[in-house]
Amino acid sequence: MPRWAQWTSFALSALAFIVAVLPRTYQEALTAGASFRLFPFPKLLRFPFFWLGLIYFAVIAIQMLNPAWTYVTNGRSWWVQSLDHIAWLPHGVANMPFRPMNAWRTLLIHGSVWLLVCALWIGLTRRRSARLLLYTIALNGVALAVVAILQRLTGARELLWFWSPGTNYFVASFIYKNHAGAFLLLIVALLLGFAWWHTDRAAARMRRSHPGMVFLFLSLLALGALLFSYALATTALGVALCIILGLIYLVRSAFRAQGGPPRIVSLLTGLLCAGFLALCAYSLNIERVWRTFERLSKEDYNVSVVHRQLAAHATFDMGRDSLWFGHGLGGFRYVFPWYQQHYPEIYRDHRKRRLYWEHTHNDYAEFFAEAGAVGLTLLGAGMIVLIVGTRRSGLFATAAYPVMLGGPLVVAVYAAVDFPTHNPAVLGTGAAILVLVFRWSVLERQSRLRVKT
Repeated sequence: MPRWAQWTSFALSALAFIVAVLPRTYQEALTAGASFRLFPFPKLLRFPFFWLGLIYFAVIAIQMLNPAWTYVTNGRSWWVQSLDHIAWLPHGVANMPFRPMNAWRTLLIHGSVWLLVCALWIGLTRRRSARLLLYTIALNGVALAVVAILQRLTGARELLWFWSPGTNYFVASFIYKNHAGAFLLLIVALLLGFAWWHTDRAAARMRRSHPGMVFLFLSLLALGALLFSYALATTALGVALCIILGLIYLVRSAFRAQGGPPRIVSLLTGLLCAGFLALCAYSLNIERVWRTFERLSKEDYNVSVVHRQLAAHATFDMGRDSLWFGHGLGGFRYVFPWYQQHYPEIYRDHRKRRLYWEHTHNDYAEFFAEAGAVGLTLLGAGMIVLIVGTRRSGLFATAAYPVMLGGPLVVAVYAAVDFPTHNPAVLGTGAAILVLVFRWSVLERQSRLRVKT
């Protein structure tokens, strides 16, 4: 969330994009000494997300050049005033501060993700490369889970034991627990997918041992960190995902004719995993987790549910007032008070103080309010292109690929009740996993077709 991290992310994404576009030379594996030159740029021009991103950024640029509001401050408070503008063109908010948020900072985040996705799509030409990058993401998530568990064991009062973020909601290196929960959801699904992939691979090759059990254990480690993040919704989604995948795997294993590890090994592994979760529950005080969840579901019902629903209604009101192009990227927190005032429950607290909403706890509603129907259409078009592309990608050739994609899918569901995609780590990691798994499946299918021919 800090600016320096976002600038670093953008710089690295831009560097990856430049490297991916550069021509490169490959040595033929089957023909000694033979080589060929690869030019990735034409592939970039055939990539639909590249053009959808350009259209999206063009709309945002027009929003910035055609402000309908201007940010005004007297040093102690701020407000927005309306301006004359071209009504039929996209419009935005002028003079927004870079901190806490404006269109340029949002473009910095979205641009990083766009460059990263394009770089991964055109830059990866080998299955092993995609797999190694996914391993790196998974192990990075495991390291973060270990830090989160150590924080709970030591009762840390500072983020990473040396910096105070000014809140008690931090988990590992995340300032906000719900963002940490969303990130760990991605990691749990990715680790379970690798466990599934190694298990299927061992069964196909008639191997008795494989690293799938290690990935299963690491997924439980990440699940334990998710549980003790005290993030209610993400924990419930993570547990539900694990239960569903576990039941599917048990049914599938019961009808397996041959291959895979001996049943006694699977039983002992299951007991080991259960024992590990029990140890975590005992060491980290599972009663506190239960009390926290009980408080969130009862005492804070108005704040957590009712107020968020009212905020979503007000946000949709805001979006409908500028149906096609929204009120400008990054402008939600500045324009929202005009619509928030029509809902007294979320406008002032019991002490008559004005409430300030940085986000509406519904990413789809907020994106609609900022980018309008055009923005949602571009987002939907991207998803449609991806879904249509899976028909010929080999994505369902093995169950491991859909399991890995379960993380981004669950986070997309979670975005309807919170704002996980406003965290660059969650947004960038989810997009990377999506593209890497899809790219891996395409390269795998191409490899199988070459072997057949």
